[in-house]
Amino acid sequence: MTQTNTQIFFSGKRNYSVTHLTKQNENKCPRWTPLSKIKNANKVRKIVSGNRHNCLVWKGINNLEFHEAMTSYQKKSFTIENEEIKDIQSGYQTYLILTKSGKVFSLAQDFFSCEVPLSDPESSNYEKIRPVPFFNKKENNRKVETFAMVGWSNYFVCKDGKLFGNGYNEGRLGDGTSNQAKNLPVLIFENVTRVFGGVQGYGFFFTTKNNELYTCGSNPYGSLGIGNTSSPKSPVKVPNWKAEDILDLQTNDGYSTLITKERKTYGCGRAGFNGFTQDKSTFTEIEELKNKKVVEYFGGKSISLALTNENELFGWGFDPYNHPTDQYGDIMIQTPHKFNLPEIYQNNPSIKLKITCGIYCIYLYPSDNSCLIQDFQKLFESKIFCDSKLSLNENIQFPIHKIIVESRTNLQISTIEDLLNKESFSKQEILLFLKWVYFDEITNVDLQKQIFNSLNISYPPKNTFQKDLHDLFNDEDSKDFTLLIKNDDDDDEEVYEEILVHKIILLTRSGLFREMFENITEESKSVKDYSGKSIESIEILIKYFYTEKIELTADHDIQLVIEELEDSIEYYQLNENSNILSQLNEIKNKL
Repeated sequence: MTQTNTQIFFSGKRNYSVTHLTKQNENKCPRWTPLSKIKNANKVRKIVSGNRHNCLVWKGINNLEFHEAMTSYQKKSFTIENEEIKDIQSGYQTYLILTKSGKVFSLAQDFFSCEVPLSDPESSNYEKIRPVPFFNKKENNRKVETFAMVGWSNYFVCKDGKLFGNGYNEGRLGDGTSNQAKNLPVLIFENVTRVFGGVQGYGFFFTTKNNELYTCGSNPYGSLGIGNTSSPKSPVKVPNWKAEDILDLQTNDGYSTLITKERKTYGCGRAGFNGFTQDKSTFTEIEELKNKKVVEYFGGKSISLALTNENELFGWGFDPYNHPTDQYGDIMIQTPHKFNLPEIYQNNPSIKLKITCGIYCIYLYPSDNSCLIQDFQKLFESKIFCDSKLSLNENIQFPIHKIIVESRTNLQISTIEDLLNKESFSKQEILLFLKWVYFDEITNVDLQKQIFNSLNISYPPKNTFQKDLHDLFNDEDSKDFTLLIKNDDDDDEEVYEEILVHKIILLTRSGLFREMFENITEESKSVKDYSGKSIESIEILIKYFYTEKIELTADHDIQLVIEELEDSIEYYQLNENSNILSQLNEIKNKL
């Protein structure tokens, strides 16, 4: 969905040159300040920041921007060829990029050289992205599934469950020592499923395949949640917690915060920073947030910020540079208090927000486009399974998917060609039009308005992408494919129930169906589903493919459907940013 009224906001330390990033004068900080240098807020998938006001911005599928703003503002753009970005993380002076193929890349300075997971960290800089050979060399056969950065240390969970770490030690490399920093990653643990980070932490946490939570590192305030203030140099279990219950966990300067899958918030460690007026050595639920559902949390050097499902922002801790408003002044906020949001977000709860804390700065920005948009953007860029062409003057041809273009414009391909040819638009100009068709992108208002006027389409567009796909779902006459579902109630013979769909929707939203269609003929009009899932679960999933919504009624076997839909994410190879799980959790909380 195109968001034309969204903006990225910043709050940060006064004596750094934030004017290089902002429109307002720096002496007005630490109020919320709209950024002028980071464009197209609705494209931003993630922002991460370490020390000072440098930040790495991930846009779209594979675009990175590095914004450096200490003494003079500089912007650098990067792409990693033949790779698709999965995640980005920030340490103190290092940024790491993980791709979906399991490779790791770094963008770093050498001020804290042990933080950089390279054999030659002294040559690292912010000028180019470098591959990390430890994970990228074929002969090493190490593919990273997930990773995290904690202060000056990095942690990598490989697809085989092995956990590696490098950087400063202080007990948090889990090797029984505290003073031996390591450039190259070393093996810490096995059978690991996830690792958790923090912008300036001194310990770290990870979960295992045995459903356990482990930790090690510096623990003077009880921030490791193990019931005491001892600092284990090798991993120890955190009592009373199961991996399956944890949504997020971050550790920072003497405190840690844990968010459960039920959106409850727990803190431990240093008084004030942990959400309490006294030190806590075990994770304890924060009283002021007991009736709130936290959907986004981030901790800075000594401040915590939590966004709720109602777009309320709560903060606690102390950092006179990081308070996003001046309503409390330079005081300790020991327990969560509600902070003001920028005005455009106060009155617009439909825009979901994200927040990132660096050492001395905060970024508030709109949540990135839905995975529905992401999937169709990927379809557009890959140009797979195109079934038609848009032919224009000067022998310009664009491979397209007919049903997508015609359903979005309510025009036949031949009509579009006639209308656009009259204006002699260039190839680049037509690309702007197709980017709106496939994933709602509006980047050149004046030019795109001309194209819309040529097609007699009102501008700005009245319908959003999601509504157009919903209308397509209801258009039974245009459905061109049949999904056959085995009826398990009939034991005598194979009886299949039918679900009519658009083939392009199946292959766009599901990696499993995409692989199937690569191995069947174009003339095929049906495919069998071998998942063993109930017809009602698959019908709900198919509607989700079009609408991005999970809709259950009292007529459904709700428990069965929930279990099958949870399993469907991996089975059907859905976009990893799918919000199915969060929707199902909301449904379960209402039961």
